[in-house]
Amino acid sequence: MNKKKSVSLINDSFAFAVSITALVALVLDYGYSTSYWMHLGTDIFYLLSAFIYLYYFLGQFPKKGNIKDKPLGYYFVLFLAAVLAVISLLNTTNFLFNQSANLNLYTAGMVFILTIFDLSGRLYRLDRQTLHPALVFALSFVVLICIGTLLLMAPKATVNNISFIDAIFTATSAVCVTGLAVLDTGKDFTFIGQMAILGLIQLGALGMLSFTSLFALFFKGFGSFESRLNIKDMINADTIDGTFRRLTQIVLFVFLIEGIGAVVIFSSLEGSIDTFNERIFFSVFHSISAFCNAGFSTLSDSLYEEGFRYNYGLHACIAILIVFGGLGYGVFIDIYQYFKKSISYSIYRIFKFSWSKNPQKLKPHLSLNSKIVLNTSLILIIAGTLLFYFLEINNTLQEHSQFGKLMTSIFGSITTRTAGFNTVDTGSLHLSTLVIVLFLMWIGASPGSTGGGIKTTTFAVATFSIVQQVFGYKSIRIGYRRISQTALNRATAILSLSLVTIGISTFLLIYLDEELGVMQLAFESFSAFSTVGLSMGITNQLSDSSKFVVILTMFVGRVGLLTILTGMIRQIHTHSYSPIEYPEEEIFIN
Repeated sequence: MNKKKSVSLINDSFAFAVSITALVALVLDYGYSTSYWMHLGTDIFYLLSAFIYLYYFLGQFPKKGNIKDKPLGYYFVLFLAAVLAVISLLNTTNFLFNQSANLNLYTAGMVFILTIFDLSGRLYRLDRQTLHPALVFALSFVVLICIGTLLLMAPKATVNNISFIDAIFTATSAVCVTGLAVLDTGKDFTFIGQMAILGLIQLGALGMLSFTSLFALFFKGFGSFESRLNIKDMINADTIDGTFRRLTQIVLFVFLIEGIGAVVIFSSLEGSIDTFNERIFFSVFHSISAFCNAGFSTLSDSLYEEGFRYNYGLHACIAILIVFGGLGYGVFIDIYQYFKKSISYSIYRIFKFSWSKNPQKLKPHLSLNSKIVLNTSLILIIAGTLLFYFLEINNTLQEHSQFGKLMTSIFGSITTRTAGFNTVDTGSLHLSTLVIVLFLMWIGASPGSTGGGIKTTTFAVATFSIVQQVFGYKSIRIGYRRISQTALNRATAILSLSLVTIGISTFLLIYLDEELGVMQLAFESFSAFSTVGLSMGITNQLSDSSKFVVILTMFVGRVGLLTILTGMIRQIHTHSYSPIEYPEEEIFIN
């Protein structure tokens, strides 16, 4: 290794150490009560970090004539580092002489952004590590849960101190967008704690790899072929070149829907919340929580709280956000392309004019995956609504008007499929209704979405497989398309593993806390696996051992046991292709 490479490696390692230390400094600054000297120390560290980042990024500045070799994001980050150096110098000077922290928030924010850019670039270089991509995906959730646990254990995050098991339970529930809570989110957590939970929900829903990959692509460029291939598979992009565009579309779509949802929720709170700032925070928190299918609420009894129980406009907005988040990003992008092509093709048909050289390519069509997701979701919502209405009309729906009964039934059908908000007392539902809820929770949302469960496509493929067997078809056919054997095998594996996971989880919960009730514990297990968050009111009564079981169930439900097993097994065993075909032999199955 020559001297130039050695210096570059040292600089890179030093920058990495600064990034990690910066995250620790931010936690200390905002999570703990700081003294004068501690605050001054963090301010000085922010200042040093600014100059270290500036030196590090300037060291990568291209030579004259090679300016275009660097992505635009590099120059943006370099500019941020320069601005941070100026602001952090003013911030430190201001605090040193005036003991004022007016600029501290801006300084800390820019340090955080630069840290994320630096760490994202390192995480994106998947081709330089030896871990299987499925294992990297699972470990990204573990890392995020660990960070979230440390944040929630900070004294400023809670009104009273929080135990480690409750902190990791809450962090896991937020990252896995479940919504099960052992503490009251609105009363037991401070504003800082609630913001930490909100950040964990957002990162957990989109996946930390999606965010970091977007930052890395923007800052580091497109990297190696293997890196782009891994990201393409992770987000289901159509082509390798389309990874950055697809990631950008996903993030913009999420923020757009969440922003619109927050505005609509804000307008529905007239008379419910007095303070303007509280209304804004309530709207943003519940919009993100609803779209991410997280189910966290700052209300003690969720939407069943007095003053919100009959706010059907709020319920409708939350329900729509849940559906949008549960359908999956790929479906909405497919729908967008469908309507875009519909307009272009209509113009061509009417005016015989087209920008495309081959107008026939403008013919709009939805992918088979989108059709299955949309139709299955619609059927489940309608069926769930009708069953909820007729089973609960003389029970939990009695207190509502006729319109309220219908709205509450629709909401009940939607929220059970991984959202976790409730507008009725879940513990008061009929046993027959609870069975329907368990079934809907088990199915869950759609692939590529913020929800959990076995997914709508898995359920649909399994159903079509039954039809195939009954009618004697050689393969599963839908319209003029045939579902591959690989998809059927994967669906079968997911179904089997889900039942195994729920079975083991339920058994352990009953063994540890049998006095809480078998149905209540089974409900908790289904809710945790499907990342729903609904509970029959026993979550905060679970023993520490049971909480740990639920934590593992939430993690496995969010990441997927098949993904975890694939990553672990293929990490230690590499399958080598063999051209040898073995003879078949029939096995009796009846």
